Amino acid sequence: MIEKQVRTFCRICEPACPMRATVGEDGIIQSLQPDLDHPVGGVACHKGLSYIDLHHHEDRLNYPAKRLNPKSEAVGNFENIDWTEATQEIADRLTRIINEHGPNAVAIYSGNPGVFNSRALVYGGAFTQMLGTQMVFTANTQDMANRMVAAGAMYGTLSVMTPDLPNTGYLLCMGANPRVSKWTVFSSPNDSGKSMEAIKKRGAKICFINPRKTESSTPETGETLLIKPGTDVYFLAALLNEIVRIDGLDASIIEQWGKGIKPALEFAAKYPAERVGDVTGISPEEIRAVAHSFCAANGAGIYISVGVNQGRQGVLAAWLADLIVFATGNLGKKGGMYKPTGLADMHPPVRIGGIAVDTSLGKLNYTAPGPAPLPTVALPELIEAGDIKALINLSGNPLLSAGGEQKLRAAIGKLDLLVSLDIQRNSTADMSDFVLPATDFLERADINLISKGGQPTPYVHYTDAVVEPRFERRHDWRVLLDIAEKMGRYPGGETDGWMIINQILGVDKLSIDKLKSLPDQTKVYEKSDYADVYQKCLKHEDGRIDCYPSQFVESGLIERCETIFSELQNEAPNTLKMTSMRTPHMHNTWFANVQKFRRGGLSVNPLHISKEDAFDLSLTEGEEVRVFNRYGSIKTRIRIDESLRSGAVAMAHGYGKGRAAMRVAEANPGANANQLVPNTMDTIEPLSNMSWIGAYPVQVEKLN
Repeated sequence: MIEKQVRTFCRICEPACPMRATVGEDGIIQSLQPDLDHPVGGVACHKGLSYIDLHHHEDRLNYPAKRLNPKSEAVGNFENIDWTEATQEIADRLTRIINEHGPNAVAIYSGNPGVFNSRALVYGGAFTQMLGTQMVFTANTQDMANRMVAAGAMYGTLSVMTPDLPNTGYLLCMGANPRVSKWTVFSSPNDSGKSMEAIKKRGAKICFINPRKTESSTPETGETLLIKPGTDVYFLAALLNEIVRIDGLDASIIEQWGKGIKPALEFAAKYPAERVGDVTGISPEEIRAVAHSFCAANGAGIYISVGVNQGRQGVLAAWLADLIVFATGNLGKKGGMYKPTGLADMHPPVRIGGIAVDTSLGKLNYTAPGPAPLPTVALPELIEAGDIKALINLSGNPLLSAGGEQKLRAAIGKLDLLVSLDIQRNSTADMSDFVLPATDFLERADINLISKGGQPTPYVHYTDAVVEPRFERRHDWRVLLDIAEKMGRYPGGETDGWMIINQILGVDKLSIDKLKSLPDQTKVYEKSDYADVYQKCLKHEDGRIDCYPSQFVESGLIERCETIFSELQNEAPNTLKMTSMRTPHMHNTWFANVQKFRRGGLSVNPLHISKEDAFDLSLTEGEEVRVFNRYGSIKTRIRIDESLRSGAVAMAHGYGKGRAAMRVAEANPGANANQLVPNTMDTIEPLSNMSWIGAYPVQVEKLN
């Protein structure tokens, strides 16, 4: 049999690791391997290489299907229909709903996979505009909207800064586990932790801040300060306050580029190290040591990720991290934080706050364009209130990835129309009226669009489809335009889905055809000057960094910070806080149906608990327990984990029942920890609309 090698890249997370696919003479992919010859590098991990198991899975969606039974029934009963019938009926029903109730009666939910699908990403936005709806929900409000909002408020653009890993003298790495889940909003090539090890080898330092000593924190990388969950903002405020005390600010850089520094420092002064020590679990001496190391380093940065983002105060934590970097002169400095160049290196102004949609729940604020859509927590409330009549679900699974599964499940059952476009019939798709089969990333051409502006070595990479789509799978962008065209909201004309992408590429005098002709189908950019962040990224009218954005005060974030601090001070000493745990065997909900990731002990996601807390609760390894709070209750088993600090418990997410068409996942469901996530409107973080997914209180009891 004649085989061929096809070069492509992974589209699971930000690194976009280069891969090679071996394709047989029959046109079937036989294996995936790392592409070690790519000019930028990056070694695909076992998750990316295991994507072939999803590609070939017997539970893949292959044909459009229509539900025959009511959504109130536990398992969907579907029959296959042809594409013309499916898209026409969906178009007719959407048109009727919009005519009767207005465009905001149709909501869009976009999941994580769509971010790594360039044509679906741009045409998903275009489809939303064609419908005219403001009811947009995405996974952003479950993982990183706070980062974008903080950047927008400070710089006037969505310029999330990245660490200069190869040159840093000191990196504070908070709420992250790069060895397992890579970097977020930062497309550093995967190297299995070698870049972190290199920092220590050259005499620099990483300090990890987490409630758990993760796989990233080793003798070869750096130590961990075990913080109490959900208290990162107070640690950062105390750190800034200590830096002021030791005269670590760069007065000249603040004077040249900053404004509002005085009230910012007054805010930090409320949280000296002595005051926050008990609340954070990090002693004043440890906070002072971090401040001294940070200020002594030749180039220092602070990187925060999902573990911080998902707490109640992600916006203020992101703000303080960036403020410390700027105020110490480490923004736009070699070894500090900067904004890499890359494809279409443009930074348009953004407005944070002040945009709202009228609903029966009152005005709901959101940020445009895109970083902080409406809060997913509001979705069931809006359906129950009658605001939303139809939901288009694009590669998402909010029933398991958002908080409040039971609440959302009950609400979805009342929708007039639910359409899911995906590669598997997941929990949310199983409740749909129509399930439409999409192509996976091995069946479509693409570029690494989402990586732009976040790569230490900036490049844009084109890949052809490795194989042609089988059965009746279609590209997401094409399906959306077909529906819009049948609704009379799109005049037609797009033939290959590259029109908008070519407009973006055109900024750099590139095109898809030009990329195809380049060696490795890759354009590598010259690295930008570190300091050009001050010229290209500051878009407030006065061209300065806002060190104390007024939106933080107006939205109540500042006042709320002190209220939460008082709550934490008065908390019972034995309170347990749940955190989301990243593992090598799950990526969001992607791999729930892959057999090799669900064997043996991987068939469940246990509750990880410290040895001290297990002793206090008389819990033993493997014991079955109930984990509960005011929002929900689940059953799981105990895993005693000496890497956790006392007071912190952890579970991996992406597990749960309700996936009858995903046989491996349904046979080994585990427990959906997100049933415990706070899911009322008063738990949403102002400005970012982030859900409170991490560091919420739970109780644990034995099941006899």
